[in-house]
Amino acid sequence: MATPKTTAAVIAVVALFLASIAAYLVYGYFTAQEKKIESQSMQVQPIVVAAAEIPFGARLQPEQMKIADWPKDSLPAGHAVKVEDLAGRISVANIQAGSPIVESQLAPVSSEGGVMSYIIPEGHRAITVAVNEVVGVAGFVLPNSIVDVVATVNSPFAKSGNDQRISKIILQNVKVLAVGQILEQKEGKPVVVPTVTLDVKPEDAETLVLASENKVQLILRHIGDSTETKTKGATVSSMLGGPPPAKPSSARPAKTGAKSSGMVPGTVVEIIKGGEKSKQEFK
Repeated sequence: MATPKTTAAVIAVVALFLASIAAYLVYGYFTAQEKKIESQSMQVQPIVVAAAEIPFGARLQPEQMKIADWPKDSLPAGHAVKVEDLAGRISVANIQAGSPIVESQLAPVSSEGGVMSYIIPEGHRAITVAVNEVVGVAGFVLPNSIVDVVATVNSPFAKSGNDQRISKIILQNVKVLAVGQILEQKEGKPVVVPTVTLDVKPEDAETLVLASENKVQLILRHIGDSTETKTKGATVSSMLGGPPPAKPSSARPAKTGAKSSGMVPGTVVEIIKGGEKSKQEFK
């Protein structure tokens, strides 16, 4: 006959055994679930990614793309699965190497040659002006540069022959959209080209078209400097240390004295009007 101590020991052993089995079953269940989740998360889909950085405005070439596995649960919208489906398309964004190439980064197939319209801000216009190496700041004006525009014109307010020509900043903080047909700097070097396309407001476009009939110069600004600067313009007199250009006045002389008429003081002029004679002395 078993003693109470023996019975208690048997019960304890059986309980420990059952507990071990239960723990093993629970561990096995959670391990299986974890492997299942990992298996599901590791499912991949081959998609097209950039093999190297693709700049804005580039026509995609097969060597710029490659196929890479991408997790199925995080596939980007508009992705492609074949390189040949994207060859020849034009990018409207800078695409980093290794990034998926998606439809939103590409110009529509029907928009051949119309890439520029995708980067003009709403309400603005793109205008192209002719430049040379000097006007284009020796080739250092590049896409996304910020420039001011200076025009040299004949002043209608000039009082002397020396000041008939005036140089004045007519536009400030103008963004460069494109340089010639080059939309990106090549190999880290500036490119000298014959035209620069600027992002302007409609009213500024009118000003620039009018100024382009004369001499136009671009001034390169610091990329973070957007301060508006008010200037009076430069004439020969102000350049040589004389007075700055005078502001135009709408007032007319009230008197017809010697100074206003250009006569020497003391000059007497005989006036004949309707057969009557009179004399006027300028003082």
